[in-house]
Amino acid sequence: MPVEPAATQSLNHFRLDRELARGGMGAVYLGFDVSLQRPVAIKVIRPEFASQQTFLDRFLREARAQAQIAHSNVVQVYFVGQEHDVVFIAMELVDGGSLEALLERQGPLDWKDALRHLRGLAEGLREAARLNIIHRDIKPANILLDRFGLAHLADFGLAAPVLSREQPVDPAPPDVNGPPALARLTQVGMVMGSPAYMSPEQATAQVLDVRTDIYGLGATFYQLLCGEPPTTAQTFHELQAFLVGPPPRPLVERRPDIPRRFAALIDRCMARSLQQRFRDYDQLIDALDRAVPRPIVKAGAVPRVLSWLVDVAVYAAVTRATLQLWPLLGFAALALWVLLGHAVLGASPGQWMMRLSLRRPPDAPVPLARAGLRFALQHGWLAFVSLAVAAVYRGSDQTLTLAWAGAAVALFALSGPGSLAALFGADARTAVDRLSGTRVLVDVR
Repeated sequence: MPVEPAATQSLNHFRLDRELARGGMGAVYLGFDVSLQRPVAIKVIRPEFASQQTFLDRFLREARAQAQIAHSNVVQVYFVGQEHDVVFIAMELVDGGSLEALLERQGPLDWKDALRHLRGLAEGLREAARLNIIHRDIKPANILLDRFGLAHLADFGLAAPVLSREQPVDPAPPDVNGPPALARLTQVGMVMGSPAYMSPEQATAQVLDVRTDIYGLGATFYQLLCGEPPTTAQTFHELQAFLVGPPPRPLVERRPDIPRRFAALIDRCMARSLQQRFRDYDQLIDALDRAVPRPIVKAGAVPRVLSWLVDVAVYAAVTRATLQLWPLLGFAALALWVLLGHAVLGASPGQWMMRLSLRRPPDAPVPLARAGLRFALQHGWLAFVSLAVAAVYRGSDQTLTLAWAGAAVALFALSGPGSLAALFGADARTAVDRLSGTRVLVDVR
């Protein structure tokens, strides 16, 4: 009959020093690997479960699945064995506590820390997905922090291979007549996992893929950022009511200080439709990288003037040669120069050379219509200048009218809403063109 070890007992070449935590499946001890002379964590299955093949299979499955994943954001498994009728796993000691404990102790996480942890865990789960493993029980209690603040995913007890949609699955429905709380371990085809973080397809015992873990990540970090899980459901019926009801409040409404792109990313992870979630971890990680606000650096007056002169040089050269025959040819050449720059470089050539990018909050590409409006404000007065000078050569009586029109456009461009004010008269952080809704940034990444 399996027994529970004493706190000072030795298991194989591991010494048990003291108990760290206890849960439904067993206990975790602070241990020491005598052979390699390093501290470890020893997870021991409870004696009443060790004699049951179902639970023992789960325990061994956890060890084998977790041992395959060699990644800095996944707790490493060193050894699995049985000694004195005690079944145990020796694994990496991650002694900084769980994110659940951190949340209880300090409240919601800073969004920068949450984004850093989420990206690391996504990379760890990407490695698990490469090995055809899904976790199925991602939650704050299963994410541990080391002494350096690095997040490690633990407890692969519900891990399972990814099945294709064509592979059969046990059609047995969830045990709705069972205990009030959802079971933490059930047979194939039954509900498995923690209700508050469970995806709709997991709650209905469907075939799962990596998007189930992406949902779990979203639900986990929703709680870590706003302090409450997306649902407080504890029974199958409560979970079903939540999944058919309205979705949780958007994260940006709960935490307005979080960048909108990052908040929207968390909401997308929790989309109830598989098609609306990120399809894989590559797509999720790419979105996380784009969700980071770009550094805003003030560009000095000299590089701004130089970038403008590079663009206007085309206008000056063409106008000088063609002013009397085609007064607007220089302006047309300038428009073409800027248009080609935006098509190829994403900014006018002068701005690109000064590493200036024309962006629209939240750092998305500027639509062509907005770029055209900004060009008209920034350079439109040059067209009137060309026409006014050509009128002087021709002795036209429209000279004064054209000159006044050009001056009016230039004054508007230099005013608060205009583009030249954004280009040359930026505040201490960034240049914002309030009329066209763009801003000039220096991309230093």
